[in-house]
Amino acid sequence: MCKVISIQDSLKLPNRLFIDVRTPKEFAEGHLPGALNIPIFSNDERATVGTLYKQVSVDAAKQLGVEIASPKLPAIIKSLTTYANQNYQIVIYCWRGGMRSKSIVNILDMLDIAAFQLAGGYKSYRRHVLDHLEAFDLKPQALVLYGATGVGKTTILNKLALQGIPTIDLEKLANHRGSVFGQIGLGNSTTMPLFESQILDHLEKLQTQPYFFVECESNRIGNVYIPKVLYQRMLSGKKILIHASVPTRVQRLIAEYSNNASIDKAEIQRSIQAISKNLGKKKTAFLLECLTNNHIEKLVTTLLTDYYDLLYGFENPKDIQYDAIISAENLDQATAELVALVQKL
Repeated sequence: MCKVISIQDSLKLPNRLFIDVRTPKEFAEGHLPGALNIPIFSNDERATVGTLYKQVSVDAAKQLGVEIASPKLPAIIKSLTTYANQNYQIVIYCWRGGMRSKSIVNILDMLDIAAFQLAGGYKSYRRHVLDHLEAFDLKPQALVLYGATGVGKTTILNKLALQGIPTIDLEKLANHRGSVFGQIGLGNSTTMPLFESQILDHLEKLQTQPYFFVECESNRIGNVYIPKVLYQRMLSGKKILIHASVPTRVQRLIAEYSNNASIDKAEIQRSIQAISKNLGKKKTAFLLECLTNNHIEKLVTTLLTDYYDLLYGFENPKDIQYDAIISAENLDQATAELVALVQKL
């Protein structure tokens, strides 16, 4: 008999292991924290079954589903048996707690392998995330790092995290650096469901902390939006300006955007053209010429001084009162000063 568990109870299980039996595509768009993807159908197989369901009949779709899944079941059961033998409490889910997860749990039950089916599937978890973010009472104070493009804010966050200092790296979670050039070299950005899931997980872990460091961002990073509870806390947090010279920032950006000692010129060209209306024809042509002639330092310097610094204006703000200003010419020293600053604040 299929053992069903609610999302709330499943998240309380010790040593739990979520198994997502949906397609790789569904899994990539969003999944439960720490879940493993053991798909019953491939992306194309799922589409074929779905088409049959809509255009022919439910029974025809089920029959095809059985034919596709049957040869895969021994390998799936073998994998799940391995995890069960490691004393994991296995929770299996699909999209809505339907046939895919139910069939696997029933087979495991016949083999005396303990497992739960998640009631409502991934859809119930998605509702859980949205409801909790809406009502979340965030307790720790935000210490927000402001600073011009290339100053090293993300690197500082990483250095703080390595010392056990509570941080949230929003750009890492979004898989985007937050600018028109922000996707270069990173592949696809994170989906909104996955981003919100990761944010909720971070916020729950931060509730016992008095503060956390985070980088200043607009409410949108690439294709995702920062949940309101976190964004409001960032706006009301302590504001710390991180600054460094233009040459230092140029070299850091070149190092960050290089991949195996090379620059992806095609992506940079597309990004320059995307902001051509803001740059103007003359400046756009100049930047493209720099790119063509491999004058990368001149290109990055011009982008900083003639576009990004004017756009953000962190060094000479009209409406921002900083609680501290720290030089980041040396990133290790800047990190140490921030750790010391925490004790004063």
